[in-house]
Amino acid sequence: MRKTQADLIAALRDMHSRGRVRVRGGTVAEALWPDARTKNAQGQVFNLTAGVAGRMLKACKAVREVSPGEYEILAHRLA
Repeated sequence: MRKTQADLIAALRDMHSRGRVRVRGGTVAEALWPDARTKNAQGQVFNLTAGVAGRMLKACKAVREVSPGEYEILAHRLA
């Protein structure tokens, strides 16, 4: 299913209401696409859509990048 910035904002709003202040692409990917997990050659489980979620976060005005790949949720922009 295709996710939009509105879906991202809703996921960020939910995470922030649970006390989350910072997120990464993988965390957001788990919230938006919980069934998109797979294993790599070493048997580590990862979310296939983490890269997509990271690009969505880069384009989102409700977060700001505080370190490479880590974003702070800006509560005043979640409305």
